[in-house]
Amino acid sequence: MPALLFDLDGTLANTNADLHAAMNHVLVKYGYDEVPSNAVHHMIGGGARMILQRGLAENGVTFDDDKLDIATEELVLCYDQNIDTYTHVYDNLMPILDNARAANYKMAVVTNKRESLSSKLLFRLNIHAYFDVLIGGDTLPTRKPDAAPITEALKRLGTPADEALMVGDSEADTGSARAANVACLCVSFGYRRVSLDGLGADAIIDDYSEFAAAAKALKPGLFDAL
Repeated sequence: MPALLFDLDGTLANTNADLHAAMNHVLVKYGYDEVPSNAVHHMIGGGARMILQRGLAENGVTFDDDKLDIATEELVLCYDQNIDTYTHVYDNLMPILDNARAANYKMAVVTNKRESLSSKLLFRLNIHAYFDVLIGGDTLPTRKPDAAPITEALKRLGTPADEALMVGDSEADTGSARAANVACLCVSFGYRRVSLDGLGADAIIDDYSEFAAAAKALKPGLFDAL
């Protein structure tokens, strides 16, 4: 059975505002300036530690590993307590999930967000029941762009690579998909640190209303029910 694998932040849900707030909470606590909203969009991705490192870099500072570990846990705690204050699923996504479920397509979330946070957010957004598998950033020893998260998701789903489509928004997603020999469709509105041309995606959409046509074109005969 075909499978759709989704990244979470910037792909399934717009988590920018809540992650931004948690990062700024920690920066202010340590005496640094908040990162303005117009600068934070490209900082999301890679997990809480990476997000905090980017916020610190905006202030021209770095923390040693021990201090960064402590500050990261403070960010995670703040985010965990406010995980869905402003977060929402993207427009036109729900019909895709509904159609895929009706067609018995297998679905998974493959994200660099911690598994516990990912599970909680999927539940709060009321989309957890659509997904058969969740691979978080701490589920395995390695994370995207390594092939292992996608490979493990497909193993758990029982789906071969040539019958799967990874849906993401960043270079971590395309890198992982390439390493796992899986086609990758990216959304243009997510969080990335490279240009759209630099993503190396097999297809790019600007809105989920374009998803069905793009998926059918990439994988003829596999996702006709979308």
